[in-house]
Amino acid sequence: MKRPASLDKAALRSHCRFVAEAWRRFEDAPDPDEPVHRPEEDALAADPAAALRRYRQLGAVHILWRDLSGQADIAETGKALSTLAADCIELALGAAEREVADRHGWLENEQGERERLIVFGLGKLGGDELNFNSDIDLVFAHDAKGRSSGPKRLDATDWMKRVARELIRLLDTVDANGRAWIVDTRLRPFGESGALVWSVPAMEQYFLSEGRTWERYAWLKAAPVAGDRSAGRSLIEALQPFVFRRYLDYGIFESLRELHGRIDANARARSDRDDIKRGRGGIRELEFLVQSLQILRGGRERSLRRTGFLPALAACEQLELIPSGDANELRDAYAFLRILENRLQAMTARQGHELPQDPTDRQRLAELLDFPCWEDLRAALGAQREVVTRHFSERFRDPGQDSDEDEPDALWPPDDGIVERLRDKGFEQPEDAAENLQRCHASLQRRPLSAEGRQRLERLMPSLIEAVSRQRPPDTGLSDLLRLVDQISRRSAYLALLRERPETLQRLVRVFHLSQRVAEWIIASPQLIDDLLDPINGFELPAVPAPDPDDREASLWALSRWRQAGFLRTALAELDNRLDAVGAGRQLSFMAGVIVDRTLELSGSSGDDLAVIGYGNLGAAQLHFESDLDLVFLHRSGDAPRRVVQRLVSALQMPLPGGRLFEIDTRLRPNGRAGMLVSTLESFAEYQRNKAWTWEHQALIRARWIAGDPNLEAAFDAVRKEVLTQRRDHASAAEALAEMRARQRRERRESPTKRALTDLQFLAELGVLVQAATQPELIEFRETGAQLESLAETGWIDTETGRDLAGDWRRLLERRHLDWLRRESAPPDDNGLRERIDAAWTRHFGRTPGEEK
Repeated sequence: MKRPASLDKAALRSHCRFVAEAWRRFEDAPDPDEPVHRPEEDALAADPAAALRRYRQLGAVHILWRDLSGQADIAETGKALSTLAADCIELALGAAEREVADRHGWLENEQGERERLIVFGLGKLGGDELNFNSDIDLVFAHDAKGRSSGPKRLDATDWMKRVARELIRLLDTVDANGRAWIVDTRLRPFGESGALVWSVPAMEQYFLSEGRTWERYAWLKAAPVAGDRSAGRSLIEALQPFVFRRYLDYGIFESLRELHGRIDANARARSDRDDIKRGRGGIRELEFLVQSLQILRGGRERSLRRTGFLPALAACEQLELIPSGDANELRDAYAFLRILENRLQAMTARQGHELPQDPTDRQRLAELLDFPCWEDLRAALGAQREVVTRHFSERFRDPGQDSDEDEPDALWPPDDGIVERLRDKGFEQPEDAAENLQRCHASLQRRPLSAEGRQRLERLMPSLIEAVSRQRPPDTGLSDLLRLVDQISRRSAYLALLRERPETLQRLVRVFHLSQRVAEWIIASPQLIDDLLDPINGFELPAVPAPDPDDREASLWALSRWRQAGFLRTALAELDNRLDAVGAGRQLSFMAGVIVDRTLELSGSSGDDLAVIGYGNLGAAQLHFESDLDLVFLHRSGDAPRRVVQRLVSALQMPLPGGRLFEIDTRLRPNGRAGMLVSTLESFAEYQRNKAWTWEHQALIRARWIAGDPNLEAAFDAVRKEVLTQRRDHASAAEALAEMRARQRRERRESPTKRALTDLQFLAELGVLVQAATQPELIEFRETGAQLESLAETGWIDTETGRDLAGDWRRLLERRHLDWLRRESAPPDDNGLRERIDAAWTRHFGRTPGEEK
């Protein structure tokens, strides 16, 4: 908003009672464009109350001038007022401490250092967004022990309580100079009936056992503003798990709807049409929009833990929780409403938020906001309120208002007519489905649930069963969904999530219908429901947790949770046809590499002189959901880091709440089980040159550096290239690989898909082994499909055959992944596949796969 055209000292006095009253009280007031300095020590000592009132009121006049003259935006104005308030509180605290110490002595710790009160600012003060006549929400705590040093000694709690009372008196008592600030201490534990000052341990215990939902919102905007700020910051950090839950607590939407309903009813009683804070489309609804997302996701997204509205809105926009267009609308609405609030309070010199009824005041307010008349201001306000109301209604709309849970054909709770209704809904086995529903209902009825949890369950179940009935056939996955409900019935936050997010419920039902594997993952770890959410959770991987060497167990747990979430998102992407099997294999392999790297760091390795080499599917970046990791460990020289490797392998295979990170196989190292767990690079090279079997060179084709000393990566690659590009006799290599494959087919149980995939892998790897001497670029390809295409380019396989076999390999890989994920396997569609593989084998191996010589 622009500076009002007629702004000068006279207009400022005539339009703003706040300014007029301040200038009447303090005739020595500087011009409004001059900053006001902190009171001198002598003035504070002589009359602290008068010094504080002069500083606060004239300081606010200067801030108002900067606001009205366009020198500061709403964020800068809120910050300036909050800084002024915090400064006044600090000055008042110092005066209060001296007053109490004069009578009772100082309170000191064992080192002789003076103990100080912790003063928390909540609400607008904590968020650095005060307005001109805001009250200041203060909560007092201390972390002191012992007794004061004076003749009338006090214990720590009494001493701090007297300081707090004197601080409040200095700021809030009304005298000839008005007051400095209105102080509200009702946000402390137990409100007005609770102690004025709490010890830090008592406050922590209160929030652990007694904290209520509304207090999470209050402490979301808390900051230490005076006194022992270091102890205050520590307490704020300790309370983070209370404010921000690790899981996505969608129950907050119910709580917010109830809280907003009470506020709305009160506002209506006062004519909410004119209340710009509590009324429809007002500041409170704006705050709820952003704070709900902070509370919901702040446990996992630290960037959301911001005390101010605008920084929190920016974080929501950055995380794509609020689209940029919507964020800009909300930002504009917030600026308009807060500027209006500020200038309304400056005009009236009162704390209220109701628009004036007097025509003269209305015109003054319009002019303060640079509108020619009240009607234009009212129209602009109405447009901004409409924006806020629209966004609020979309976010907090009760999903139950459109449900059919009270319809006569509802399927929950199951009654005597349930079988026929299930049959009408298309269930193929309605008797079995009815039995499952009745068994689940009886079990849940016996379970001791909180009143809130039972209410959420009874609201969710009709929608869940209705969503199931829309699948075809609806029977598939029902029993698993009921097992999940049984599992999460005591975790009402998940019940709330599924009710508040119908699209998540629909996706959950569809996923359970499609995939037994994914259903089992979610039943075993219900927190994975969070990963069904959009837009944040697509198939992209969540942020990698940073390892904490000081808390190895927690770090491994975090990696396990990350692996679970990543595997689930990858599986969902495949089921939704958003990621093909090759891409899924690369994503799973990337995750495995990250986990090995982070776990290596947690195992005491600095990354020097140790290389972790991935073989098999990991090396080829084609990991499957059930793959283990084939690892080989190399170092340059000196003592082998066996202890580090042992700790690494142990950690990767440690039982964790989400299951082991990975099973580890180290048998591909030189000399297999009989060989050293960690080999020098030189001995590895010597073994590969002079002792390795052909199948070991074949395995080396897929090997690559995964983690550890990056300087060893190039050295390993050089050894690999030297070994793989040596000249080989085609017949000897083909004989060795064919014998190995025949033995595998005799000793392993392989599905037709897995058998065909491995046959193609052996064919491609034979080509690499015998052609790499003249075509060394072939060793850069570790994936079978890319190898077959490259071999076609070299002429080892004709172009059409190479292209066809590479396509066959990708389709087979797709089938293997989806057959593993889905409840029902796809019907075979060989289309001459087996014949093509056998023909290629006969040409290059002289026999078909598995054929004995």
